[in-house]
Amino acid sequence: MKKLIKSNMGFSLIEVAIAVVIIGLIVSFSMKGKELINTARLQSVSEQVNAFKIATQAFMDKYGALPGDLTDAREMISDKVTNGRGDGVISSVDDARRFWAHLIASNLISVELINGFPTSKLGGYYTVSSNIPGYDGTWIVLCKQTRDNNSFSGILSPEEAHYIDKSNDTGEPFTGDIRAIKGSNSSGECFVNSKYNLKHKGKNCVLLFRVW
Repeated sequence: MKKLIKSNMGFSLIEVAIAVVIIGLIVSFSMKGKELINTARLQSVSEQVNAFKIATQAFMDKYGALPGDLTDAREMISDKVTNGRGDGVISSVDDARRFWAHLIASNLISVELINGFPTSKLGGYYTVSSNIPGYDGTWIVLCKQTRDNNSFSGILSPEEAHYIDKSNDTGEPFTGDIRAIKGSNSSGECFVNSKYNLKHKGKNCVLLFRVW
């Protein structure tokens, strides 16, 4: 009887070691799974933006104007869209909404719009702007939100922004066809000394993708 009671008092060292190993494997697989999911989400941004850029080029080849800027869009595409201003730029929020509406009406992209904009799997949405201080050209902008299509709130951490940039461009925030700006809502820095500030973990980066 005494022997039986003694054997049920606790786990052996071997049993404890096995349990620790199992728990470690579970934690490791869980962390790896989260990393893979986040990587897939980051890669989805590149896939979406590439599709948008291809569609934009096809639109310009066909109609001779930027989506959103075509002055006779109602006549050439659909009476469900509004005509652009014909000034060669996408400046206002209304211009940006018209950009996406023109692409969809032309059957060049098929995405759901929320408040006039396609959303990102990372959260936030894509707008388009030719009115970004210090940057010439027209850019697809991944951000959390904007009121004026000029300043944007951040949606990415510097590490996430760097991953997307490095995977598709120079990996530098101020060069190439993918660039970064600090979110207007951010108290932290997206970059330091012309590099992504990988030490900072806040969602303070806005990514820009040159479309024209």
